[in-house]
Amino acid sequence: MLPELYDCVSYPQRVWSRKKDDCDGFAVLAAALLSRWSPDTRPVMVTAMVAPMKNCHSVCVFHQGANLRYFNNSALNPGLFVNYYEIVNNFAPPNRLICWDVVKPGTLEQLEFHIV
Repeated sequence: MLPELYDCVSYPQRVWSRKKDDCDGFAVLAAALLSRWSPDTRPVMVTAMVAPMKNCHSVCVFHQGANLRYFNNSALNPGLFVNYYEIVNNFAPPNRLICWDVVKPGTLEQLEFHIV
């Protein structure tokens, strides 16, 4: 049986109304809320592709002053980070990491893409 490689990102309104979704749904919802509450946080969605593919993960990353922080599903990670790479290494196992990207949550426009 081939693994499912298809996934779709839910609209923030759908995640809010259902009160459940997967990691990219929560990342998009957090980004939408942050954008409305404080646009200077400039939230993005960071996704790490890892092996096995079922363990891929997305988080909402945002600016707080000169640092970056991230929401991991519904929890705010307490760390302060300098760049996206530090964040990816914080939530994705480095020995299983294949690639990662950074996208605008509202349009999914890719801002960065990195192959490990």
